Amino acid sequence: MIVVAGLMNTFLGTSLLYSAGIIHFGLLGKYRRSPTQVSWASALFSSTFFLAGPISSSVANALSCRYAIFIGVFLNFLGFFVSSFLNSIEAVIVCYGIIAGTGQSMTYSGTVLAVGFYFHDNPSVPTGIVVFGAGIGVFVFPTLTEFLIQTYGSDGAFLLLSAIGLQVMVFNMCIPTHPLEIERKKRSKTLWMELKLIILEFRKLFTTGAYLCFCISIFCWSASLNISLIYLPQYYVSTGSTPMQAAMLMSLYGLTGCFARILIGMAASDAGIDGKILYMGSYTLLGIATLSLPVLGTSFPGKVFYSTILGLYSSGVWSLLIPITMEIVGVKQMPTAFGMELLVGGVGFLLSPIAGGKIKSEGDDYSLIFIISGVVYFLAAVFELLMILTMKKSESFNERHNTEKNIDIEQHLIEGPVGKDDNNITESAQESSV
Repeated sequence: MIVVAGLMNTFLGTSLLYSAGIIHFGLLGKYRRSPTQVSWASALFSSTFFLAGPISSSVANALSCRYAIFIGVFLNFLGFFVSSFLNSIEAVIVCYGIIAGTGQSMTYSGTVLAVGFYFHDNPSVPTGIVVFGAGIGVFVFPTLTEFLIQTYGSDGAFLLLSAIGLQVMVFNMCIPTHPLEIERKKRSKTLWMELKLIILEFRKLFTTGAYLCFCISIFCWSASLNISLIYLPQYYVSTGSTPMQAAMLMSLYGLTGCFARILIGMAASDAGIDGKILYMGSYTLLGIATLSLPVLGTSFPGKVFYSTILGLYSSGVWSLLIPITMEIVGVKQMPTAFGMELLVGGVGFLLSPIAGGKIKSEGDDYSLIFIISGVVYFLAAVFELLMILTMKKSESFNERHNTEKNIDIEQHLIEGPVGKDDNNITESAQESSV
């Protein structure tokens, strides 16, 4: 039930990220402002989904994943609902771009983290099924959004999209608060105490070499992937394809990516398959394929091949983020770590179009963009390899256990235990130091 509810949450509450381009054209038709000014709304909506990751994880830490989803659904509803009545593009940038974007981020983070809590022993398949909901949204929401804008205008589309997102409230009722979250809430009785615990977790995260390498890898693949998504349709058209063929090729990317999320999750759940190797291999193959795109892109079958590879090996990695994160930092630090990963990915998504535009302005075609993109995919694989090398057996299992034990000890110290609890803490500290 939790997995099904999570799938519906990601489908109904987080899939509008893939409709940002359609909404952009709707806003251009209504406000008659410069494309650059209007593009800020969709750009902020897409990037805020990732950049708000630390906010989302902090809310999940302070309250619970369930409450984080409720707040996210309300913000998403508020952003779209209010935007349907606005006549100022500046106000739409705030409501749609920032408020609704933050709401979608909190809904996604809360849902994925809740599944991670309940299936922490083997999260790959449940996570793959949950993010499959977002994959379905690749097909449904761009077409649905275009239909709503053509039928009811951008105002009516915003109003109806706010109502669709509000349905997540129903499915979220099927996701109860996990006992680990209840335990944390009992310990963190004040906002100041919770802030201290979050700072403590951030400090421990960034003293872990494997986690730093993982974050750099995420930055590399998110930057390279966004370049592919933005410039690939234009590249296809520039090499002889019609706009309709380019759209079909991008739909093929969405179709293969949709199933890759489940297939990669199922593969990673096998005890004989290491999810970290799957992650590294995916971006190694993507790097090779992207470097070959200037050759493959000269024919339509080559374009079909690349779109298929891009969907299979870039989308499936979303199913591996939670399992790898838990292996590095453990289940108790998972919300904070996952929030930082979204932030790092958001920075990559935000900076890559600027870099791609600069490269394109200095060249006559798109070949150099994809050559650099292929190299950056390779860098993602290299930093994943460095992460694996720094994750010795003692670090990934024993030291992770000791880290979680030390966090428990410091949480008790923040609360100021007395009497018998002092002796228990001292004994626990001695055991963890051994």
